[in-house]
Amino acid sequence: MNFESFIYNFLIVFFAMLAFYLFKSFWPKYFEAKGTNQATKEDIGEITEIIENIKSDLLQQNELIKAQLSLTNQHKLDLKSAEREAIFEFNRRVSGWIYALIRFTFSNYSQDNYKELKLTSIEFSKRQYECDLAEAHLALFIDTEEFYELKRDLIVSIIELEGIVSKAIYKVYYCYSRFEIELELEKSDARKQADIRASFYKEEKLIIDAYRKDSIEKYKKVHEFHTQMTRLIKTRLRQLEDFENNLEAE
Repeated sequence: MNFESFIYNFLIVFFAMLAFYLFKSFWPKYFEAKGTNQATKEDIGEITEIIENIKSDLLQQNELIKAQLSLTNQHKLDLKSAEREAIFEFNRRVSGWIYALIRFTFSNYSQDNYKELKLTSIEFSKRQYECDLAEAHLALFIDTEEFYELKRDLIVSIIELEGIVSKAIYKVYYCYSRFEIELELEKSDARKQADIRASFYKEEKLIIDAYRKDSIEKYKKVHEFHTQMTRLIKTRLRQLEDFENNLEAE
């Protein structure tokens, strides 16, 4: 073996050992790093899937909360709407009762139809009953001390006004009844009938004049309380409107 062959063999062995060393040292690390990268990718995939699941759950919960909130808000709006209708109904019934009393007049009645006065009294009682129902319904929504006190004063004043009207109706009805009987008893005496008529008209005028005076004085108090109630109702309606606007803006 010459020197060149020796060098050549030596280099082959050297590079073979170097290659073996490199393979032994770096190849496992390569597969280890590759495995680590693969594991990292798998972990990232699992984490991504978890995040997406969480996002989906949160989205579903958010939609559920929105639906529940919408349902709650709608329920509140329905209650406020019911309260508004109760306010309108109460005001309508109270006003109808008051105006039926103050617009009542005896000029529509005569000897021919005076018995219909009983129907008028029944009509007043009906209006009071309707007002009582509307008042009880409104009490489900408004329970402030101011409202109860003002409602009490208003209703009492209207009842007192109705008492004045009803008392006058009773007196005029009785006057007509007596007048009718007296005329029948003296139907053969024209002079006495004339005296009966004159006496009747005088008595009727006294009753009606006293009724007008008393009803006007009492209506002043009714009007005062009714005006206060109207202001209170308007304030409450504005509060309901503000509440609904704020609720819709949420």
